[in-house]
Amino acid sequence: MNSSVNYQSEQARVTLPLGSHQALLSLRNIQKYFVVNQQPVKVIENFNLNINEGEFIAIVGSSGCGKSTLLRLLAGLDADFEGEIIIDGKPIQGIAKDRAVVFQEHRLFPWLTVEQNIELGLLNENISAAHKREHIKNAIELIGLQHFEKAYPHQLSGGMAQRVAIARSLVTQPKIFLLDEPFGALDALTRHQMQNELLRIQSQQKMTTIFITHDVEEAVTLADRVVILKPKPGRIAQIIEVNLTRPRNRASFELHQLKERIFKILTEDKII
Repeated sequence: MNSSVNYQSEQARVTLPLGSHQALLSLRNIQKYFVVNQQPVKVIENFNLNINEGEFIAIVGSSGCGKSTLLRLLAGLDADFEGEIIIDGKPIQGIAKDRAVVFQEHRLFPWLTVEQNIELGLLNENISAAHKREHIKNAIELIGLQHFEKAYPHQLSGGMAQRVAIARSLVTQPKIFLLDEPFGALDALTRHQMQNELLRIQSQQKMTTIFITHDVEEAVTLADRVVILKPKPGRIAQIIEVNLTRPRNRASFELHQLKERIFKILTEDKII
């Protein structure tokens, strides 16, 4: 096995100090239930994870293993859970500008231009009109959509529309970037291009990134660590560190070996 790939069980990881000074984000003993037919159903069980500042984490697993639910908890969209989510030493309190979310669908307003859709990210910001224009201009440059400022969503390709959604999330300069299968609806070529764009943006902005995906290749191509979830209830099966230099060669033996390792963990548990 290549020494650049480090496999580590979550049991081993949670024995590390959860209050480590390096952790920007800590999830501690997260438990989440839904009520189905008036009975509680556990959807997330004993989820523990420390995430360092600037780290890129991919969470991979089948539908129903709690990936998107976990992202909603991190975003502050759902406060009904047990355990603690700590950011910069403080428990999260609902949604906040330190976290931004991008979903699978771009969710752009069709009657608004690119500029206007991005400006929605600044809706609750108490800044001057001049500063808003500057932030929007910087966001458009970051995603490479200069000259499309006045375009409407119907005039954009799928990849371009998703870039606008990313810009709308990043315009507030969040510390933590949360993405819920943002490239799932794109064709293979556009998806590949958007993965590269995300890596460029993440490297440039030094954001802590948490990326939800079904796609194992996408996970190992993008992430510093891959968190593999088991379903029913959602819980960590294993955490795999990817110590391969970027840009990663998708055809390399090391990456192929890593993908096969993750597929084995998933298929042994009959997840896919």
